[in-house]
Amino acid sequence: MKVVCIILLFGIAAEISSAVDLVKTNGETGGQRKLSLKFPRFIPKPQEFALKLLALCNNYSTNRPKSMLNERSASNTAINDKEVDFKNCTFLCKYNMKDGQYDQVTLQMPEDTPCGFQNQTCAEKEKCVGDVPGC
Repeated sequence: MKVVCIILLFGIAAEISSAVDLVKTNGETGGQRKLSLKFPRFIPKPQEFALKLLALCNNYSTNRPKSMLNERSASNTAINDKEVDFKNCTFLCKYNMKDGQYDQVTLQMPEDTPCGFQNQTCAEKEKCVGDVPGC
């Protein structure tokens, strides 16, 4: 059984529009620092939620063949809090990150993910409202 140790490194992605914070992993020992994640208020624990999405992204990337961009298959992964769509229950997973290039895929959020202010979850996507702008 392969044990995967996820060590979080938080950083700002300069190449992403508006340079929003990313949650990254690269398998190296590192520290953590506090991030200000921009999730809707119906997400009670934003950092825990981001780690859950990151774990899904890591799982997806380790089960993919090697990329032409990167010679190894279990490379850096990242999620972006601006690329989480609560109305459609999807998020953007970036993987095989190397030298400013990466592969990306849109993944489904877990069914128990809150997606509205009235206790809606992704189990019933048609009831999801996402975030209300300005709130």
